[in-house]
Amino acid sequence: MNHFSYHSAVPGPEPESWTRPVEPGSRPDLEAALAAVNRDLAATLPEAGPVRLVWTPSDDEDIPDQYHAALPDGRWHDGVTDPVADDMAGAAQETVQAVLWQVWPVCPEHRTGVHAGSGADERAVWWCRADEGHELCEVGELAHTLPGKWRRALRREERRRNG
Repeated sequence: MNHFSYHSAVPGPEPESWTRPVEPGSRPDLEAALAAVNRDLAATLPEAGPVRLVWTPSDDEDIPDQYHAALPDGRWHDGVTDPVADDMAGAAQETVQAVLWQVWPVCPEHRTGVHAGSGADERAVWWCRADEGHELCEVGELAHTLPGKWRRALRREERRRNG
């Protein structure tokens, strides 16, 4: 990955200036998908901060608007035009990997990166392709895959934040 992974190669405004925040409540399906992704980020990569939903309007009626999972500072990498839960998880994963240069999330058993996909019942899941491949967990449930001491530390931190 390089500078152009998340910056325009064309002179002009940066991609972040093309986007607009999504009004709260206007896309509850995408907001729910990103809430699940943010639970996973908080559990496994808290320093990244929560991703937020932004969109790039299209000037052409034949080209649909694009939605992006942006980091708190506004940078994003990938977009989806007809988003569903696993697409938004994939977009968030692309943003983390391209902008922060961080493999995320990682299968604790195989120590390799996992990928967003759909489970047998159309749930958004994290899928590990190592060996024969296996479903790691549903998107939003990565905390349950952490080793015991990390899970306990996460619960302590949540209790401390919640008072």
